[in-house]
Amino acid sequence: MYLDDEWTEEDGGELRLHERANPSVARVGSREQDLQLGWLKATDTEGEQPVFLDPLRPGPENENCMLYTFDGNGVKRDLSSKPFANIALHLGGGDGIARKIMVEDKADAQRFHLIDAPKSLVATLVTPPSKPAGEDGGEMIRDVAPRAGTLVLFDSVSVPHEVIATNKERYVC
Repeated sequence: MYLDDEWTEEDGGELRLHERANPSVARVGSREQDLQLGWLKATDTEGEQPVFLDPLRPGPENENCMLYTFDGNGVKRDLSSKPFANIALHLGGGDGIARKIMVEDKADAQRFHLIDAPKSLVATLVTPPSKPAGEDGGEMIRDVAPRAGTLVLFDSVSVPHEVIATNKERYVC
């Protein structure tokens, strides 16, 4: 909830949401202990599908992460046949490396996009700066001005967001 009475465009400080351009065919956000960490981008025949991380799959020591998705009929499907090490999530360099390490099917890998690229030195060196439509071209930007009385509710896990630099003090609760 924004509390500032007088706010102009020159003051900055907007909340910038990086929303998906296409609606999801399944519920987004989290499923019990599993967080959503990506998308399978929409195609001509399939809708946008959320991708979740199951960090507790049985597997070899330190290899217990699995990605899965749900289709429009609610059918759950794993994106690989065996778990991977969770360190891969932290050292990865964005979509390209994630597609090679975590997604087996070539069609799925082509559609796969991380919600928010990893923040590591490797990622910084390997991943180019993001474009307005996101790394995969499937995002749209929505800016919300911090005007008094504006209430913003969104899933901060499934919708990447940032606050644009402000030129004066901003009051929010």
